[in-house]
Amino acid sequence: MDQTFDYEPKLVSVTSASLFALDEALLLELRASPASMAADPAQRKAELLKLLFGSDMKAFASAGGHSTVAMDTWRKRRADCLSLSVLSVALARHLNLPAQIQEVRVPVYYDRRGGVDFLNAHVNVLLRNDRTLDAIGRTFPPGDIVVDFEPQVGSRQRGTALSDRAVLARYLNNMGAEHLAMGEDRLAYANFKAAILTDPGHASSYGNLAQLYLQAGQQAKAEALLKHALTLNGTNYLALGELHRLLLAQGRTAEAAAYEQNLLSRRAQDPYYWLGLGLDHLQGARYQPAADALERALALTSGFAEVHRYLAIAYWQAGMSHKARGQWAALHALESTDPHAARLSAKLKPPDADAFTR
Repeated sequence: MDQTFDYEPKLVSVTSASLFALDEALLLELRASPASMAADPAQRKAELLKLLFGSDMKAFASAGGHSTVAMDTWRKRRADCLSLSVLSVALARHLNLPAQIQEVRVPVYYDRRGGVDFLNAHVNVLLRNDRTLDAIGRTFPPGDIVVDFEPQVGSRQRGTALSDRAVLARYLNNMGAEHLAMGEDRLAYANFKAAILTDPGHASSYGNLAQLYLQAGQQAKAEALLKHALTLNGTNYLALGELHRLLLAQGRTAEAAAYEQNLLSRRAQDPYYWLGLGLDHLQGARYQPAADALERALALTSGFAEVHRYLAIAYWQAGMSHKARGQWAALHALESTDPHAARLSAKLKPPDADAFTR
């Protein structure tokens, strides 16, 4: 629908190269740093973590809602998970270190901005490491290190590695969603189209473009996009939900019922859905419903430290201290180095409220 949205390719100028490019002043600073130029990879890894987290673990802050290229992320010192991961990998490449952006599954979490519902995805960085590393005041045992600026949101499970083209497509998709929320349809269309051309296999770009088509009254075209998104990713909750609503609005109740059943069935077997629901109840101080939802997540998982952590909090706040201690013991057995374990071991109480709201 290029004509409808007055499309011009020049409306989108970001490329993979410009997405990962570093500021020249920063490059000069790195070249002058002995640690950055050290022959020992361990020294360069320590320097990378110092650049990203600082001595006080506050060098960069996570802030959702806006994606930026690496240069801008470095200057602003805050960005969303995608932008912070792009900067991390850009720095790692300059330091000749093996780092990989990966997409990880996280709890189902919606955020409403500008009348538009956003279903948050999450990426972080896997830094290859084969020996003990001393950095940022900590000792890391041999094994890959996950660099994540939202550890309470992200998972320590291994994710899906993303190519530079896949990362760029997600950046463009994010930009399209931002423009959509601001009512800037022409720019939204240009970015969604660029995302699809960059990575035709990224389902969310089709689902988001469908939202734009629906606003333009193009229901048939939107339906086709939503169905295509589901052929690429059958667990895309937004596409399933939007297709269900679209069919209901057209009076196609039998077809709508099939999609509703599909949605409910997938949710029932999705631990991330129940984890997200549990976190939502925790945030609202609804501790018994939180425990119920997190128990569903626990029944569908094995080895997920975050499920044990939040279930311990839910049990404790609901007055079930015996069960809470049992979940803490399970958490401690899984990850004795978990940053929340020490706090839970001293006194079972929830981490800062910020842990549930970011």
